[in-house]
Amino acid sequence: MSYLCHTMRWTLFLLPLWLTAQRSAPLNADFRFQDGVYFSAEALLANEPDVDWGEIAGEMVQLPEDFRVQIDSFGYKTRRYVKPYAIGLDGLPYLFVRQDGGRAFHEFTGLRQTGRYATIRYDTIVHTRQLMRAYNPATGNPFREGWVERDRRQEVSRVVDMATGRRHPLEILAVSELVDDEKEISDAVLRLTNDDQQKLVRALVLYNERHPLLIPLPQATD
Repeated sequence: MSYLCHTMRWTLFLLPLWLTAQRSAPLNADFRFQDGVYFSAEALLANEPDVDWGEIAGEMVQLPEDFRVQIDSFGYKTRRYVKPYAIGLDGLPYLFVRQDGGRAFHEFTGLRQTGRYATIRYDTIVHTRQLMRAYNPATGNPFREGWVERDRRQEVSRVVDMATGRRHPLEILAVSELVDDEKEISDAVLRLTNDDQQKLVRALVLYNERHPLLIPLPQATD
């Protein structure tokens, strides 16, 4: 009788864990999120969009080859504006990266590498200010100077901690700190240079395989 009771206690203890595992799946390239708008990393982690896709207002352009989605005049049909954290489109997540306030233009970028530590790449606008001088051709001395301001596009690469939403540079020190509980991987990263971005990504892939991030699957509907 005691053996039977002991077995039943363990069954009751393990059953919720087993059911949770059955309702979740590791975040990888095959995972599909629910379509809609997510207001936070927590909402995306729970796979529960805050706004259905049909509630989005605006004109969308999808550029899958560039991992980009652009929505002009972005907003919601029946609620106040809340800045999005991400959108789910055709099951794939796109993180919000840029807004043009004048046109309510919103740009979202897809995950290049998927997992606990995902990677993204996108363009950002950098404001520069440079002192320009005009020189007298006869004397070679400057006779006029002024500051010239310009906006230019710059491509940036980031590592996204999908469990928290925090973004980190795709650089040696940042990556080595993210994977420091795997000494073999961390030591290998420290031997690289920042130009070896493909090897940095491979280190993240290996870490993700050893430390999968489980995401709830969509609940079945009748």
